[in-house]
Formats: sequence, structure tokens, C-alpha cells
Amino acid sequence: MAETEVKEFGREHLTGALALLAAENWRTYTADPERTYRALTAAGATTLVVIDGEAVAGLVQLQSDGEIQAHLSALLIGERWRGRGLARRLLREALHRAGGLRMDILSAVESFYLGLGATSRPGFRLTGQELEGGRR
Repeated sequence: MAETEVKEFGREHLTGALALLAAENWRTYTADPERTYRALTAAGATTLVVIDGEAVAGLVQLQSDGEIQAHLSALLIGERWRGRGLARRLLREALHRAGGLRMDILSAVESFYLGLGATSRPGFRLTGQELEGGRR
């Protein structure tokens, strides 16, 4: 593998990011590319990509208060680049750039984060639709 480079996400990375998102079936991100671009470049977001040659090999996005707390919004590594330490590299660089001391992660792939040394904690996710429905 050629040397990879971590860069701040920009419009020139959108097509590659959409390909990563589509490969993981993240339909809410692939349905409207311009909305996805706005989300990945929103205020308070730190979005980085790892570039291998011309290809977007991975992407990370954190939301952060810039001082203490960060929340992982997205972490994607293309299948052919997995197992090379790119996820850890992206997480480390994103947390450094976002300015937080820690990050909270909600994930369906618990074993991956446990392998990085993360501590498992219970969590919850609410959608706007669930809040509107008044589920009890």
C-alpha cells in the first residue's frame, strides 16, 4: 500500500465518502449527496478522510464541544483497507483536532471498539420520529 494521508474532509472527497457510505448501506447519507456534504462539514463537526493515492480509504466524523466531550458520528474504512490501523489513526487524529479529552461511541460492532481498548457502557439513541410519536 502506498503511503496514506489524513486530510480534512472537503468537497473533493464527497464521491469517495459516498462510496464508503453506500458500501455500508447508510441510506440516510447516500439519499441526498448535498445534504451529506452539509452534514459532514457542519459547525462543531470534525470530519477527516484517509487518502490512499486518489482513493478515499476511510472517513471519521466527531461532534465535539472542543474541550472535553466528543461523540463519534461516523467511522468507515473501505473493505480493502481494513486491518491496517487506519481506524485507530483516524480516531486519534479526529479527537486531537476536535479538542476533546474523550469520545462517546454508540455502535453495533462492540467487539471492534473493545479491541481498541474502549470501555463498554450502555447507551440509547432516540430519533425525531420516536420523540414525535410519544412512545412510552
